[in-house]
Amino acid sequence: MLRLRGVIERGDYLRLRSYFGERRIVGLDLGSEGGSLEDGFRIARFAQRKRLTVYASEECDSACAFIFLTSRKRYMSPRARIGVHAVGNPHGGEDVRTIRDTVELARLSAKLGVPSSVIGRMVTTPPGKMSYLDERDHLALKTVARDPFADMRESTIRNSEKTATTCGPNAEKEVSRLE
Repeated sequence: MLRLRGVIERGDYLRLRSYFGERRIVGLDLGSEGGSLEDGFRIARFAQRKRLTVYASEECDSACAFIFLTSRKRYMSPRARIGVHAVGNPHGGEDVRTIRDTVELARLSAKLGVPSSVIGRMVTTPPGKMSYLDERDHLALKTVARDPFADMRESTIRNSEKTATTCGPNAEKEVSRLE
C-alpha cells in the first residue's frame, strides 16, 4: 500500500509508478489538498488500470478527489472529506481553457461511472471554492466507511517494517510499503 500525502506535483505520477516495479502494491492511502491536475489524472488512470483499492484516510480534494472518484474500490475514514471544484488556472480563476478542461473532466468522469450528482458539484463549484461530498454522494459511489488496509498495518507493525519517504521535492509526501 502506498501512502500519498501533500500537494500533488509534477513528476509524482512517475515517482508513484516507479514503486510498482518489484513490489506488489494493492492500494493507495490518500490525503491531499490537490495540486497538479495532469499528474492527478495520470495517477487516477494508473490506479484504475491496476485495479487499486483507494482509501481516503484524510481530506482528499481536487486532483486527489479525482483519483478517489474514478477508482474501482473506494474506502474512507470517518474523518475524511472529499472535495471537488471546477478546473482553475494558475491564478485561481477560470478561462476558456479551464472551462473546456472542466467539461472534458466531467465527460470522462461520467464515462468512468462517477454519479451525475458528484459531477454536478464539480462543474458548478468555482475554482478557489470547495464542495464536499455528502452521504448521498457516497452512497451513489458505493464508498465503504472503513480502512481496508488495517490488517496490513497491524501486520507491518508486528513485523517492525519501516516506512520509507518518497524521493522528490515534496518532503510531506510519504510512501509506505506494507505487505
